[in-house]
Amino acid sequence: MKTNLILVNNDIIDPEELNVHPFNRGHQFGDGIYEIISVYNGKAVNAEMHMENLFNAMVQIKIPGFYMVEEMVDFTTRMIEAAEVTDGLLYTQVTRGIGPYELDFPEQCEPELIMQAVPLEREKLAALRETGVNLMTVPDERAVKCELNTLNRLPEILAKNKARVGKCYDALFVRDEKITEATDSAFMVVKDEMLWTYPMKLGSIHSNETRQMIKEKLAATLDMQVIEKAFTKDFALGAEEAFLCGPRCEILPVAKIDRRMIGDGKPGKMTRQLQEAYESYVRELTK
Repeated sequence: MKTNLILVNNDIIDPEELNVHPFNRGHQFGDGIYEIISVYNGKAVNAEMHMENLFNAMVQIKIPGFYMVEEMVDFTTRMIEAAEVTDGLLYTQVTRGIGPYELDFPEQCEPELIMQAVPLEREKLAALRETGVNLMTVPDERAVKCELNTLNRLPEILAKNKARVGKCYDALFVRDEKITEATDSAFMVVKDEMLWTYPMKLGSIHSNETRQMIKEKLAATLDMQVIEKAFTKDFALGAEEAFLCGPRCEILPVAKIDRRMIGDGKPGKMTRQLQEAYESYVRELTK
């Protein structure tokens, strides 16, 4: 994979050639949104759906729709070919562009789209699935509207750092005593042969393709029902299994939360079956 290339507003260039304007509102205020697309076998997974999410988020925060969905899907194909991406991720962000230093944004701004290829060590993930990972809980102090995948990610940055220092794979956010999600993935538990996860409609978790895939497709293949309902850490600790899901981790079993085991502390049967169903689904999409 060539990590020395990025796509900026329809042009593929060396990142050293890009000068970030000091008045770019993404740089100053985090005024923008992002989307992450998985790439397997040289093909983007559900690129059109992701770019529709990106376009809809732009509409909601009033960034002009300077590219249509079809054009942005074409960008993914061009970037995969130029960067020679076989397996990895494509990260795309759109900022409002350059404007005066004021919180209120000007009516006319020229947005900036940047896309880059991101390596992903799937062999390392496979090794982690054999043991499961440890998580720690942290207070969820983020703003609402997480589903828009905005660039304001300081709480996630600090939580991820706290988890690393605490020798955990990731941190779980807790708000009003309810687990919402991890820093860059959704959180699910298996209890009474059903999947439980925080409800998307409350606007406190990020838009997540893998979570959506499980809810709409994979769970049905295993005859499992998905329950979208807020639950406590004690509820999660009393579950038979737990896992993270997202483009950066696929489906990753969780062994412990705050040093307390879930079930027997080993990856569970349903989590393994969901990962197998996920891999089968992705192979079908990218063959």
